[in-house]
Amino acid sequence: MAHEITDQDGVFSVREQMWHGLGTVLDGYPSREQAQPLVHGWEPVAEPVYRKRFKQERVGFPPRPVFEEIKGSYLNARSDNDEELGVVPSTFVTVTNQELWDIAEIIEGQDKGSVMYETGGSLKGGRKVWLLLRLRDPIVIAGDPRGATIPYYGLQNAHDASGSFRGQATLTRIVCANTSQAADIESQARGTSFEFHHTKNIKVRVEQAQNALAGWRTALAAWQEKSEAMVHEVITADQQELFLREFIPMPPPHSASDIVVANVETARTQLREILAGPTCEGIALTTYGLVQASVEYLNHVRKAQSRESRFKRAYLDRNTVTADAVKIAREVVHA
Repeated sequence: MAHEITDQDGVFSVREQMWHGLGTVLDGYPSREQAQPLVHGWEPVAEPVYRKRFKQERVGFPPRPVFEEIKGSYLNARSDNDEELGVVPSTFVTVTNQELWDIAEIIEGQDKGSVMYETGGSLKGGRKVWLLLRLRDPIVIAGDPRGATIPYYGLQNAHDASGSFRGQATLTRIVCANTSQAADIESQARGTSFEFHHTKNIKVRVEQAQNALAGWRTALAAWQEKSEAMVHEVITADQQELFLREFIPMPPPHSASDIVVANVETARTQLREILAGPTCEGIALTTYGLVQASVEYLNHVRKAQSRESRFKRAYLDRNTVTADAVKIAREVVHA
């Protein structure tokens, strides 16, 4: 899977190296003045689009080529290197990179210079741009020793009209095309993604984003409440085994080969090892532990043909593993 970061793209991240090894890694959270020039120190510039036609002016003479402007479209090009970004319809309202950063600052609603810029960059030579903020209030699941999760808020835009200007509350750290798509899918599945209207009134955009952010925090609070309830739902070793049998079911007798049966037993053993391992310390014998172990198994342990197929399954494919795990775990406890 290509990360779509070209020689014309700039990317930065804070402290943590991007998995593809590209971009600038910063020791701490930068100011806007430090970060914006690294990745978005240029703007999309609108230019007219022309087509060549042949016009017959005089009988007996060959047609003369003329260039006519195409109405209803214009070309977005980079201001720094004049590279093409894409032809867009005239109804497309370009959101500049400057506006992207302006909106990020206002959404956070904090003192000037206090926004925590986690990652930022462009893809496909600047056709797509993003900015990821790290929000200050982590989600902490009471009762889980590893329960702090830092949520992000992403802004993504496409200067070639291939995507909308959108904001999304996400737990995915955007660093490339793959994680950009992952954030899209995750936030859409959670109902925490929204599209800005193509309006030139930046105040309207900001109000939309702030409303969406408030709704997202409400959704996270609901998940936090549910998770904290599951942390305190203690299960027995027998109930844990029942969950394993339901979550990784064995095919009906005489309907599967010895290899399939062995694979099921291997998968159950792997899930048992996760539950007994450090990532489930303190939560293993709870319904919350069953859910967390199930997600870890699917995304990081279950056999995959390649690293790319594992990434695709974990981040890009729509799946219901969390919902399924919660349902089965609750059924086991309340059976």
